[in-house]
Order: sequence, then C-alpha cells, then structure tokens
Amino acid sequence: MIIPCYGRKLSLEDWFPLIEIILQGQNIVLTTHENSDGDGLGSEVALAGVLKALGKEVFIVNSTEVPPNYTFLKQEGNIKLFNNKDEDAIQEIVLADVLVLLDANLRERMGSLWPHVEFARELGSLKIACIDHHLEPEDFADVMVCENYASSTGELVYDLITALETHFSRSLVTPLIASALYTAVMTDTGSFRFPKTTPYVYRLAGDLVEKGADASLIYDLVYNSLTPQALKLLGYALSGITFYDSGSISWLFISQDMLKATGSKLFDTDLIVKYLLSVPSVQVAILMVEMQDGRTKASFRSRGALYVNQLAKKYGGGGHMNAAGCLFPFSSDRAQKVLLEDIREFLKNQEILS
Repeated sequence: MIIPCYGRKLSLEDWFPLIEIILQGQNIVLTTHENSDGDGLGSEVALAGVLKALGKEVFIVNSTEVPPNYTFLKQEGNIKLFNNKDEDAIQEIVLADVLVLLDANLRERMGSLWPHVEFARELGSLKIACIDHHLEPEDFADVMVCENYASSTGELVYDLITALETHFSRSLVTPLIASALYTAVMTDTGSFRFPKTTPYVYRLAGDLVEKGADASLIYDLVYNSLTPQALKLLGYALSGITFYDSGSISWLFISQDMLKATGSKLFDTDLIVKYLLSVPSVQVAILMVEMQDGRTKASFRSRGALYVNQLAKKYGGGGHMNAAGCLFPFSSDRAQKVLLEDIREFLKNQEILS
C-alpha cells in the first residue's frame, strides 16, 4: 500500500520491539481509556483476535462499561468491565506477561485499573506496551508506539497486523477483525471527514471492506443506535446551548439532575458534543458535564488550526488538536468561570499569532 500523505507508515523494523514483547508473552491483557470509544474498543477487539490466532491467551479488561452503540464489539470481543472488586480481572492482570494500552498515552487514563497494573509490574513479571496516536505521550511503558500522524489507533493496529502478517507469512485479518478495525477508523475520523483522513486511510478502509467489514451495517450500529434515554437527554441539552463573543464560542452544561431526569448515563453525552460545532461562526465548543463526585468533565472541539489540546493540557488532560478533554477537580460553577476566561484568552492569542 502507498505510504500516507500525512506523516509516514511504520515498517516491520519499526514495529519489531512491540512484536518482540508480545511474542515473548503468553498471557496478554488489553485495555483502553476510561469512557471507551469506537477507536479504543475496535482496536482492542481486532488485536485480541489476531493474538488469539497466534496462540496467545488474551483478555480484554476495561475500567468503564461499553456504550450501548458499541455493544456489538463487546459481544464479539468478550470485554470485561473492571469495577475494582472483580477478583477474576485482578487475577488476569497479576498473571499477565504483557499489558497493552490502546488509544491512550497517559497511565491515569486506565482509571481504576492502573493501581493493579502498577502492582503487577512491581512484582517484576509484567511488561507494558502502548499503542496510541495522541499528542504528548507520557513515558511509562516498556514499549510505546505513539504516532500522532495516524488518523486513529485503529490505523496503527492495522499496520501492526500487516507487519505481523509479513513476519509470519500468513493472513490474519478475519471478517470480525476487519469489522472491529473499520469501526475504530470510521469513528475516530468522524466517518472519514477529519483532516487526518488521508488517501491511505481510504485505501485502508477499502481493504477492510474487501476483507469482510460491512460498512453500512457498522455505521448503522454506531450512529443509529440511540437509546430513548440518550434522545431525551439530547432534547434537554440542545435547548440549553449558550453562545458567547459573537457566536465564536458555544457552550453547554449537563448536570447530574439532567442525567437523572432522563435516565441517561455519562457516555450518552458523547453524542451531543458534535452539535456544538455545527454553527459556522463557532470556533471553539465546550461541553461540561457534572460528575457524581463533584468534579467536572470538559470536552473541547475546535475548527482549523486551533489546538484545544493545549487548553486541556493546562488542566491535566489532553487529546487531539481539534478534539480534547480534561477533568476539573472542582465544581461546575468554578470550572465554567475559569474555563470561559481561558478560552477567551486562548482565542485572543490565536488572533495575534495569525
């Protein structure tokens, strides 16, 4: 396949340190970030399928539940929810030779899983690998492949599987693996709309369809699977959108009362943030969600060359140039006041730079 126009494509030699650590292990645990999405989940299920085909014992353990529109992946991948009391999951981590974190490059993104991973590592047997495409990775893994040129972690896992196929001189992509990878790439490219959707990504998607991914069905399962609760939340939420500074900033706050009134859950809010950037004048969109413990989750979206991941980084978060997030350790009232001032300053500085 042709090398991507944006960045580069990793070679077998580039992948070899990660391949080596995987092949040396027998019991492998895969995980992704809290509040998992299509890229993390699809990458997990695809890599699990390949490793099982290579004779490995593979377990997928995540720290938060799978959103309803991705349950088709949960069924195929046997994804376990870790609630900090799951002795079976803890045992799998302790007995694992290798843990692979997918679609995150910060240890705390593992959530409640990390203390047990850290304990297993201190025992001296566990190796940690990381495959991710976000900016500014943290140095915590034994082997880290973090390439922000990639459209998605799914793109990197596709390339890893291609490297494994070359290494073993055999085909490894089944229709199930193709479907999981297609889900990963489709969702993290915004259905092939975002800037990193290079010609290479389109060819990658075509290859996955050729190998069994049903593009129409996957789109329907992911985007046309709203629960009644999520739809009610959407109705509540859209009426509360606020615009600031001549429409350059859009803002929405979702309280615990709104979640309770609609019977919706935290992952239902992920379906709302896209609407905040739908007005052409909006340069930066913010969705703030009140958490049960009093903290405030913030999601940022932006247009063009506005690096909202820098805003998120200021508060211990991160993400992509145009899509990022963070968690404020204080109430929503304080978070809203602090963040609005910072966003205005952020946009002012961008005007000066341009």
